[in-house]
Order: sequence, then structure tokens, then C-alpha cells
Amino acid sequence: MTSPIRRVGLVAKPGLTEASALLGELGAWLDSRGIEPCFEAATAQLARAPLPGRTCEAADLGRDEQLIIVLGGDGTLLGTAGRLATGGYDVPVVAVNFGSLGFLTEVRVTEVFETLAQVLAGTAHEERRMMLESIVRRADGVQVRRISLNDVVITKGALSRMIDLVASADGQLIARFKADGLIVASPTGSTAYNLSAGGPIVHPGVDALVLTPIAPHTLTNRPVVLPAATALEIVVSGEAARSSLEETYVTFDGQIGDILGPDDSVRIHRAPYALRLLKPDSHAYFQVLRQKLRWAER
Repeated sequence: MTSPIRRVGLVAKPGLTEASALLGELGAWLDSRGIEPCFEAATAQLARAPLPGRTCEAADLGRDEQLIIVLGGDGTLLGTAGRLATGGYDVPVVAVNFGSLGFLTEVRVTEVFETLAQVLAGTAHEERRMMLESIVRRADGVQVRRISLNDVVITKGALSRMIDLVASADGQLIARFKADGLIVASPTGSTAYNLSAGGPIVHPGVDALVLTPIAPHTLTNRPVVLPAATALEIVVSGEAARSSLEETYVTFDGQIGDILGPDDSVRIHRAPYALRLLKPDSHAYFQVLRQKLRWAER
């Protein structure tokens, strides 16, 4: 930590009543150390008793806080990471697992106070996780900006037709993909949808982008690992899209999405922000792979 912690933001998964007691305990723990807790408005409503500190809106968390505590699963962390990056808030996060997998939310409930003590002492391990910035460009010139931690996924709708996508890197044609879709993943996102689609596991310390086709028509279309500085562009083939009754979608971390029309494009590059994850110094990446994903087990 580069500055003393005076205020901590807390956000929980919506409706996570299992975190009710812990919210009160965290508030009291922080307050007793002269640190003001600020509970996200919906999170504060989960508590069973009055909480110390104040409440604030989710979009404002990170503006005045020096630390954010997330209670929930990976989806809750993804949403928080996107809001922090969108606001330009360079604030570290302690992610506490209340989910079923918790690959990103590594801190167990039983480790919360030990981890926070390490954070205050400056001995907690910090990882900076690369994020993706995307610009959706419509054929009519309208642009939409999105930031994601895990991935950007372009996929077809409900009907079982393939979509036609043209992918380029730094202006150079990569390939024209006829597939169920394409995944552009960060190293963090390499163990998410990318992994299920047959893409590689990329260590989060590697600066890279992964381009993985989903069920490609051409079996030689294999995942490609690209330098993190690459500017990717994926265009919906206008001719193919106009001849299909099916819509094409782009989703960001599975949190938000947009419909893509003929000749619309998505430009993806490394975001100028990184997620700062704090965790106990005893947690190691390959240990998490083995525990969470049963990686390398027989």
C-alpha cells in the first residue's frame, strides 16, 4: 500500500444474507482501528444491526477509499473491477469467497481478518491483473466503451447457425472465422470461458491476449496467444449477417452486453487500468489451480 488506509469500501453480492454477520464484524474491526467503513447502499441493507461508518453508491466506491472489500463470488468481483476501472480508481481489492468456485475471490471467510491485518501491515501479496478496454463501433458511427477483466465474447443467438467474423491484429488480417463465436481473453480470463472452449491457461504474470474460436467450422482454427500491446479488431461480416435471421451479441465479463449488426466492429486492447488484488502471502497461483480447478489431477 502506498498510502495509509483511512477509509474502506465494502460491497457484497446482492441478496447475500450469509454475509450479514460478517459485515457487522468487519465494520467493528475497521472502526476500532480508526478506519471508516463505507458500505455500498444495497450491501448495508443486508446487515442485521446498525453499522458503523456510512453508506455510498456502488459507482462511487473507490473515489475516497484506499481499499475495497468484496464479499461474494467471481461475478461480484468482476462487476466491482469494471466499476473501479470505469471510474479510473486505482484502489486495491480484497476479494472474499462466498461463491461455489471462487477462482478469483481467493480469500476464505476464515482468513478475512488475518488478510486485513497483513494489508494494514503492508505484508499482503499484491497482484496486478491486466484488463481489457473495448470500443464497440456501429456502422452508423456510434461508439460504446467497455472495460472488462476476464474476456470479451462475441457469439451467436439461440439458433444453431454459425456467425462470420473477421479478426485483425494491428491492422493485419488474422483470419475470417466461421464459428459459434470468438473469445478474447486476458490472462486472468484464460481460466474462464476460454478454458472451456479449449483455449490455453495463461499465467496472470504474462502480458498477453488470447483469441479463441468457439466451435469453429474449420478445425485448423486454433487459439492464438498475442502480445498484450496488440490492438484487435473483430468485424461482423455484413454480407453474412444480413443474410441471417439471427442476431450477434458481444458480452463483457458476462456482466453486460450489446447487440452487433452487420459491419459493426469491436476493437479490443489492453486497458490503461489494472485490477489490484490483495491476498495472503501464502496463496500461490498453481496451488489455486490445483485446488479450484483440480488441475493436473488424474
